[in-house]
Amino acid sequence: MAQTFGILGFFFGLLAIFFASEIMRRASAHQAELTLALHKARQQVQKLENRMARVERLTEGVKLQKKRQGETITALAKKGEKSEKDAQGRDHEHFTPSEYKTRKAV
Repeated sequence: MAQTFGILGFFFGLLAIFFASEIMRRASAHQAELTLALHKARQQVQKLENRMARVERLTEGVKLQKKRQGETITALAKKGEKSEKDAQGRDHEHFTPSEYKTRKAV
């Protein structure tokens, strides 16, 4: 009777070891799948971060370009106003014979 329980205990022990090793194998395979998925997710996050950084650089470039264009337009407008004032001032300073005659008559 003791031998029967000993043999049964041995088989149950082997069965328990088999189940434990199968559970560990499945857990290891699942862990490998999760590790691979994590790696892929990290790569996707890095790609998105790189794209975001590129968009930010392009946005900064556009802002800088708009600022430069605004400065250029402002400078050209000031230059145009100055040249208009100079042109108006020059018109009055030029000597014309008709102007001389009208001044002399008055």
